[in-house]
Amino acid sequence: MAGQTPYEAFDNFRSPLQKALSVINRDAHLWALSTNGYSPGQEHALVPNAGEAVEITTASTRRMGLSSLFTYHIERAEGERGPWKVRTTAYFHALEDETSQEIIAYHWHPSLGSDFNFPHLHIGTGIGAGLGEIHKYHIPTGRVALEDVLRLAIIEFGATPQREDWVDVLSEGQAAYEEWRSWHGSRPQRAQDAGDEPA
Repeated sequence: MAGQTPYEAFDNFRSPLQKALSVINRDAHLWALSTNGYSPGQEHALVPNAGEAVEITTASTRRMGLSSLFTYHIERAEGERGPWKVRTTAYFHALEDETSQEIIAYHWHPSLGSDFNFPHLHIGTGIGAGLGEIHKYHIPTGRVALEDVLRLAIIEFGATPQREDWVDVLSEGQAAYEEWRSWHGSRPQRAQDAGDEPA
């Protein structure tokens, strides 16, 4: 996302994500892990609830949580993507069971030096079935927005929406995300593009 100042770029990045989180928990709050989450030239991290899982209410007795983390840089940019923009460098989103075991997780972390530098999915042991070694697999996906994960939690896992307008909130937030991202599909076309994306 772009802004006239580094802080405005950060706020334009954080605000739609904060609103999206309110779909499952109105008390969840997105935190920058550094004291100044909008200083240019540094890597920052953004998490809900200071790193604690966000509690999700479901229609059944099953308890669930959402953990999420974005890493990002704020940098100068030209044209409509500037003069300042947020460039996401990684994301980690997971739905967890009541014991904090991952049910399903979406990762993208091209700068960690792993062979798995493409967006991928993990099926976790919290799914409640004997899966052998499958929880170690990196199953390729396209880019996954936080809004995708929240929609999945509601539609497939029975999370109870905390807003009547949840469909619109998630659709609008995801549309903005897709408009500002710099690459589409399952991975960048060249390895050196892996980290080159605004939020």
